[in-house]
Amino acid sequence: MTCKIVSIFSKRRKPLKFQNIDSEFLPTSSSFIVKVIHRTSTLLTKNTAIKFSSITDLNVVEWRVVSGIHFFGTATQKMLVEFTGGDQAQTSRILAALKRKGIVDSQYNGEDRRARNFKLSKAGQQAVTAALPSIANYFSHIDAALTPEEKHVFVSTLNKLLAAASAPTKTE
Repeated sequence: MTCKIVSIFSKRRKPLKFQNIDSEFLPTSSSFIVKVIHRTSTLLTKNTAIKFSSITDLNVVEWRVVSGIHFFGTATQKMLVEFTGGDQAQTSRILAALKRKGIVDSQYNGEDRRARNFKLSKAGQQAVTAALPSIANYFSHIDAALTPEEKHVFVSTLNKLLAAASAPTKTE
């Protein structure tokens, strides 16, 4: 079985290259843009995990939850799911792990006995206070790589790509 390789660009345009992905040599069943976004996500995740391991004992997902609790002061799991963009099951597992580590405390919500309110423990507050400046600096450094105009174009472009990815396509 062979896979047809085609350029997604006309001959007048210079092929694009990102890492080892070359727009000129992709199977017709592939998307250069999707591959670049996936590779970028993978590399950002890897680099961020390495950076976090040098700053704190919390991993990136735990940090998102802890920073949400820090932001809100006291938060329900539902608030943290919305804040982090994670799902209920993952957030529940992270909260349980953070409780075991002594980073968060919880108590039943007075209005809804099924819900729990989470807050940072004393150790959690100390961990956030110690890590926050370095983590904020790391993310500020990444954000500073783009000008405000480039950020606007980047976000607008991502919104267009997501709209295209979720739009119905013609069946060939």
